[in-house]
Amino acid sequence: MRREEIDGVAVIQRNLPGMLAASLTFGCGARDEEIDSIGLTYLVQHLVDWTEDHIAGDFQDYVWMNDTSFIAGGPPDQVVEHFATICSAISNLPPDDLSDAVADLDADSRYVSNIDEGLRDTWGALLSRRFGPRGHGLSRWPAVDYKLFTADEIRRHIEGFFTSGNAVLTLTGEAPQAMRLPLPAGPRVNRSTSLVNHQIGPIWYADEVRGVALMVSVEPSFEAVALMWALRSRVAEAVDRAGVALGAEFMFEVVDSTRHELGLRVVPHFRRRESKSFDPTVVAELIWTELQRLISDGIDRVEIADLVPTERMPMTGDIEWMQAINDLEPLTHRELLGTAEIDFSESLTELAGLTPQVARDVVSGWLSSAMIVVPYGSKPNLPGATDDSCRTTRFVPAGEVVRPTFAKRFRNKGSLVIGIDAISTVDGDRNVHTVPLSQALVVERFGVIRLAHLGHGCVTTISDFADAADKLRAVLPPRRFRQAVTQHSAGL
Repeated sequence: MRREEIDGVAVIQRNLPGMLAASLTFGCGARDEEIDSIGLTYLVQHLVDWTEDHIAGDFQDYVWMNDTSFIAGGPPDQVVEHFATICSAISNLPPDDLSDAVADLDADSRYVSNIDEGLRDTWGALLSRRFGPRGHGLSRWPAVDYKLFTADEIRRHIEGFFTSGNAVLTLTGEAPQAMRLPLPAGPRVNRSTSLVNHQIGPIWYADEVRGVALMVSVEPSFEAVALMWALRSRVAEAVDRAGVALGAEFMFEVVDSTRHELGLRVVPHFRRRESKSFDPTVVAELIWTELQRLISDGIDRVEIADLVPTERMPMTGDIEWMQAINDLEPLTHRELLGTAEIDFSESLTELAGLTPQVARDVVSGWLSSAMIVVPYGSKPNLPGATDDSCRTTRFVPAGEVVRPTFAKRFRNKGSLVIGIDAISTVDGDRNVHTVPLSQALVVERFGVIRLAHLGHGCVTTISDFADAADKLRAVLPPRRFRQAVTQHSAGL
């Protein structure tokens, strides 16, 4: 591996077989936005595509939680021209025809952090609960209407993040002599990670989510990832055997060099017929049971070898060229972030010292940060875990009272109260949940309206209340009223 610098950009090179592939990656992702500028990083990537034609025949662009990448492969002269064009486009953003560039862009275009079910995604819910309305906690919330972003905002975002010092070029071969990267000058961005909610776990809570998920905070290690994979395998088998779900998904979030978030997610099948057997209470109890069993019994590296996938599926067809550059991605992330996602496609040799006792100690350490989220109405029995669902009061604040529409009043006896500085929902039993206006976000899709408490990370459906959308538009800034991203099941 060779390291050099081109035009102030760090360059990492490793000679690999095949055509030349390269990745220009910036240390800027969805976590670097603000609650009222969500989508700004994706907008920059979109504007690069809008303003310049890609030269290379094979290319991909991505915005993830921690970084933004422009990837291309082909003959060296094409690769050179491709990245020079991208850098030139970044340096000259925003375009004069900004309104035309964003005319057809909507929140559905943005995909972040494996959150593919929008507002009701369980992993996004846990991140918003853990980190609040900043950093990784932003991943749950939809993008701002792209038409509301100004040219000055875009320019400041580029000046702060899309600079030569905050970029890394990774190549699978020699950097061509003609390679130029004419980016704006600027330093490497140093992030700080802060938690908003410091609950001492284990806890569980209910939220407006579709499915069940577990999250724990860990120090980056092969042992932690292997043990979470083992837990995923056991939970997948347990929910399948119980007939309540088809499997479990391993989840991973890189935060910084001292902290990764690991977990698993279990969701109903997207087809309504298969989803009818999903029971979130049973799923949560099975997750908890298997976690406790792992703490009690431990596991050794021999058993893990049978549970953890040690080989990735190779890329084929039109994207085969990306395999080599993807294999170098950890080098890029370590350069930019000081850490990288731990990949078990390499080997299990790092687990030589993993004994059942070590496994028990590692998993026991997860409990202090463990969080499980379940849908509203679920009451799982999780011995040792505290119910930390949203607290309610009996005090109904002053304000405009909005009743359900006439057709909904039979089943909904509650009300919506819009006050001077807060919005409150009152259920049929007079339990009051209040959201300060400064922490309120309203999300609408297909007539379903939901109210989010950004500070607490929770969501409540308010569609039953007459003219709720219009009334809330009158008290909230335009950027706090958004359209949700696509759900797997319409109306959910």
